[in-house]
Amino acid sequence: MTQKLKRLEMKSHNLLRLTQKLYYNPLLLSKPSFDSITAYLDSRNNGRFQYEDTESETEEQDSSEQEIEGIGVINVHGPLTYKATAWQALCGGCSYEYIIELAEELAESGARTIVLDIDSGGGEAYGAFSCANELRSLCDEYDIELLAYVDGACCSAAYAIACVADEIVTNLYSEVGSIGVLVCLHDTTKAMEDAGVKTVYITGGKDKVPFDTDGTFKKDFLSDLQYKVDFLYYEFVTHVSKYTGLQPEEIRDTEAKTFIAPDALKLGLVNSVKTNNEFAAYVAAK
Repeated sequence: MTQKLKRLEMKSHNLLRLTQKLYYNPLLLSKPSFDSITAYLDSRNNGRFQYEDTESETEEQDSSEQEIEGIGVINVHGPLTYKATAWQALCGGCSYEYIIELAEELAESGARTIVLDIDSGGGEAYGAFSCANELRSLCDEYDIELLAYVDGACCSAAYAIACVADEIVTNLYSEVGSIGVLVCLHDTTKAMEDAGVKTVYITGGKDKVPFDTDGTFKKDFLSDLQYKVDFLYYEFVTHVSKYTGLQPEEIRDTEAKTFIAPDALKLGLVNSVKTNNEFAAYVAAK
């Protein structure tokens, strides 16, 4: 019982830490995915979901790696994080570190083809481009063909990884894109005021906290945050342009929208459209 309580306490701590990471930090995550994750974590943080005791913290260790006759499959499903965390057990998903570890194992075991099976709305910005670049370098080093198959969604950070593949193939009913950056801020000024609560900060350094004297966000803070978002957006656009051959202005013109398969194909975001069976036969014939 004591051990179970310890796990519960650890999960609660991780939940709060995960929730904090979703705010104030740049994300390569589609808005629907962001809303879904925050709603889920909010429910867990407020005790509206019953805790389930399980021994395994990550399902991905059981299902994310396959290898059949030289063909390796890495599932890139759900929210993406830089490092392996409790996020996987709580919300599903996988980490950038784990993707590279799997790719290295497959490469060293002699895989000739690696397939990224993708169904993800994206995730953390930090580590996404490094993961994609390292994955590409690894496949080049071992002379491995890297294929990406979109079976649901390939948005934001997931697309940053997919675009380094030799080919991106999508299911007809999948969505691709969301090449943009998201930061969410909570302005609780009115709520605090209505509750009769006033917070006073005493700092050394005027930018130690992002709030003005009235509790709202400082203009300088918002301007600095926008500068960082613009920088990350530039890096994202440059990254996609490098691997897809699309011009930066073509990528910016997508305005971070997501596109159904036929439109994604016209825009050059994917290379072809195939059903699951058609893609399986395509890979098997290589």
